[in-house]
Amino acid sequence: MKKLIAPLLIGAALSSAFGADDSLKQEIEALKVQMAELKNAQSKINIDALKSQISEIKAHDSGDNIKWTVDLRTAYDVVDYKMNGVQNQDNGIWTNKLILGMASQPADNLIFRGSLGAYKAFGQSNMATNGTMFQSFDWYGTQKPSDSTVKLREAYFIYTGDMGDMPYAASFGRRPSVDGFLANLRNDNESPASPISHNINMEFDGASFKFDMDKMTGISGMYLKLCLGRGFSETTGSYSMGATGFSPSYSEDNQTPDMDLAGLIWQIYDNGQYKVMANYFQAWNMMDINMVSMTDYHFSDVGDLTGGSLALQVNGIGDGISDFLDDSIFFLSYAYSKTDPNDNVIGSSAGPATGMLGSSDSETGSSIYTGVQVPGIMKGQRLGVEYNHGSKYWRSFTYGEDTLVGSKLAARGDAYELYYILPIVGKNLTAQLSYIYIDYDYTGSDTFFGWTGTPQDVDTTAGAVKTAQNIRASLRYRY
Repeated sequence: MKKLIAPLLIGAALSSAFGADDSLKQEIEALKVQMAELKNAQSKINIDALKSQISEIKAHDSGDNIKWTVDLRTAYDVVDYKMNGVQNQDNGIWTNKLILGMASQPADNLIFRGSLGAYKAFGQSNMATNGTMFQSFDWYGTQKPSDSTVKLREAYFIYTGDMGDMPYAASFGRRPSVDGFLANLRNDNESPASPISHNINMEFDGASFKFDMDKMTGISGMYLKLCLGRGFSETTGSYSMGATGFSPSYSEDNQTPDMDLAGLIWQIYDNGQYKVMANYFQAWNMMDINMVSMTDYHFSDVGDLTGGSLALQVNGIGDGISDFLDDSIFFLSYAYSKTDPNDNVIGSSAGPATGMLGSSDSETGSSIYTGVQVPGIMKGQRLGVEYNHGSKYWRSFTYGEDTLVGSKLAARGDAYELYYILPIVGKNLTAQLSYIYIDYDYTGSDTFFGWTGTPQDVDTTAGAVKTAQNIRASLRYRY
């Protein structure tokens, strides 16, 4: 029986195999037909037209493709002032600082960047009603606590191109002129804005033109940037009122000056370890308060101001001496300012006044700024120490410095800062503790450019701030 079954099974298997072979051949033939059809269809596709369509879609949808970033800091600051002959002042203040960053790029050579900011004290405050007439200045609109109003911090576009072997970039809008080179260390921001923060740290509207010169010169990182800005506009508002009634809208008010600035930023060298930068500026129509009477006052032009700085930053001290020094940063900067007063006579609290910084002569001031940042106790933590000193007639544009006690870099005297940065969730959530101590020699370092900026000895001037302290503890979320 077994002998009969075996041949039958073999026959059935062979028959099945031959059947499967025919089916396989049919499937292969069908696939060949399909591949031929696909090749034929592919050959008809216009790749260039498809790329063009994708570019059009990308440009059309760029408005829906803005990348947003969030930077939120909650802080508690203690400010303390020791004053000459009057009661000392101190206070503690909770704040929330929110910066919303945004960027889009509809084309390879066109970029938009911007940010909105709100920086407020906890709860309702009396800042708007207690006589702080300078609280609304947009030089530091998102850098000093106020109410919950969202303000424009930055909004500019960058157009890039090439002039032979030299790439260039042209930019217009509200400029990122706060948190610049060197200040970015204490502010724990890896990428600084372009100004040297030693003498320029405030928000501006204007334009810049950058020329990358490293390929032409063979000098690593070299570039030159021309910056133009307007710090104050002689412009009336809509439905503005004058002595005889309504004034024409947005016309010259014939009182306040157009305050303008032109500057050059020169990155001389940057190879990743050594970075050298310099700047020079000319500012026209510096202003101060012209007190016609105790109830009638406006701003008036008192003269021009020039200045400059030269700064060095070393990322990694020495050459492989130790891991600690390799991860340490050192910087040193020198800056100067020089006044050029005009002959305008304006009113002051003591009567008619002329000149700049209380002097009818051209006065030169100077400042040095140095610091070091080293690794902290645990991995990722950073410890920083900074010092600066300003002379009697030193003047800076550092109203936008992120301190509540006043700009330490504007001080005519000595200023010290100690800070410690602790990552909690990487760079996304950090804590920072800082302490600033300013020992003033002269008053007037952070006001305007005429009689209010007059240097007066803090030991002999009643009511002068002799020392100031600012302790800050903060938590910061970034993404």
